Amino acid sequence: MPIAPQELGPLFRRMFADRRFVVVSNREPYEHRWSAEVGETSVSRPAGGLTSALDPLMQALGGTWVAWGSGEADAAVVDPHHRVQVPPEDPRYTLRRVWLTHHDIHRYYLGFSNQFLWPLCHLRPDLTRVRTRYWERYRRVNRRFSDAVLEEAQGKQAAVWIQDYHLALAPALIRARRPDLTLSHFWHIPFPPFDIFRLAPQAEALLRGLLANDLMGFHLPMHADNFLRCARRIAGAEVDWQARTATLDGHTCHVGAFPISIDVDQFREAATVPDAEEQMARIRQRYAPRGGMIGVGVDRLDYSKGLPEKFKALEMLWERYPEFRERFTFIQVAVPSRSDIEAYDDLAQKVDRQVWEINDRFGTGDWRPIHLLKQSLPVERLAILYRLADVCIIGSLQDGMNLVAKEYVASQVDRNGALLLSEFAGAAEEMADAVLINPYDPEGCALRIRDALTLPASDRAAAMERLQGSLTTIYDWLNDVFTAWGGVARDGASAAPVSPRATAVEPDDELFADLYADAAESEEE
Repeated sequence: MPIAPQELGPLFRRMFADRRFVVVSNREPYEHRWSAEVGETSVSRPAGGLTSALDPLMQALGGTWVAWGSGEADAAVVDPHHRVQVPPEDPRYTLRRVWLTHHDIHRYYLGFSNQFLWPLCHLRPDLTRVRTRYWERYRRVNRRFSDAVLEEAQGKQAAVWIQDYHLALAPALIRARRPDLTLSHFWHIPFPPFDIFRLAPQAEALLRGLLANDLMGFHLPMHADNFLRCARRIAGAEVDWQARTATLDGHTCHVGAFPISIDVDQFREAATVPDAEEQMARIRQRYAPRGGMIGVGVDRLDYSKGLPEKFKALEMLWERYPEFRERFTFIQVAVPSRSDIEAYDDLAQKVDRQVWEINDRFGTGDWRPIHLLKQSLPVERLAILYRLADVCIIGSLQDGMNLVAKEYVASQVDRNGALLLSEFAGAAEEMADAVLINPYDPEGCALRIRDALTLPASDRAAAMERLQGSLTTIYDWLNDVFTAWGGVARDGASAAPVSPRATAVEPDDELFADLYADAAESEEE
């Protein structure tokens, strides 16, 4: 039975009694920007399933959300303690902003987080850039976030929930000064196997940071297993495989798999607005005026999403099966991402060139095989696009989960579509009735696309019905995390003996002391 959003507040209070809830993330739930009128500000809500799901929970519970103040007018609206009450129309909780300089953004965010950890975790060590200045700034910014958490929790018991790979060192920094706080961390991207993660010069320091949590969460059991193996072989933690725990320096970290999901009702409602049929007719007239079938893909413009491989498979479809020329049109939404990084800029150029070549080869005067939309679309437009699409193709080369698969299924209220899903996306482990594809095999992918397009309507509907029946919601995910975390906190994991290593810096422990050092950094690139 799916859990209702309003049930999460009482659940948290049962699990954590009088503890204050503190969320820590790189991205903030509200941004302030200057409006057209001089001196006036406007508020935007950055897109993202996590921020959208946690905001109502924070409004119900109160507490504090610690995040990077990325909006151009963010500093103009905070109090002297860098806080602002949100949402602006009906304040319910505190947003504590952490400020990043140009060098912080370049080295901590674009550098270590996204030019080292991101490609490493997505099994692309060839794309990593190892720079001492990136690591130094990553440490410094993690300390800044941990200092903000400690200030917000001063004099209070708190449950601190840290998000993702940007803040791997923060748990150890927080626990060193407040061992009584209960800490949980969710890693939203894949965690690589030992042979990949050990390539990181800072692998042990990163693991020590994460092992300071009471609960470490991942999307898949495989990622949790990878983490435990790395904890044992790199950090020297004692791993109990049956209990799913790793103990280091007297502190036990519980490790679990919690597959994330979406707000299913949000997509269903957006797909069934009163003028949905009219909107779908307009899209078909624009992109497939001669009729036929439509396929859709929605991805960030990221090398982990396999766009060149997907387009190669589509090219092979139109080459090997000419009956689909002028009968099957593909719409690819490619959301621009991290264009300041060379690998992303190279990818964008490659994708543009590839689409042009395919359209030039197979297109006619009034038909274009691929329409490339390089923009982000709101839920209201995505849901309509998902609903009308005869197939949705997800060709990820490596993905922690991939929520597009679940968005497509939730929006398929007519059950006319088929989901083609990479076997390397985390969602493939949950969605057994999807058509699984190997993006490294373009011939096989082209054959699977052909089969999906020719599948009898009754078979499509039956498969989609089963997929929809298996969908959980993001609120189920939150329930699972809070239940597991609350059980750990209740059993006293955070009160376990803590060694001096975890509460003070020992002069002879260079590795751990490095986390706390205020290293003098050159501001030169």
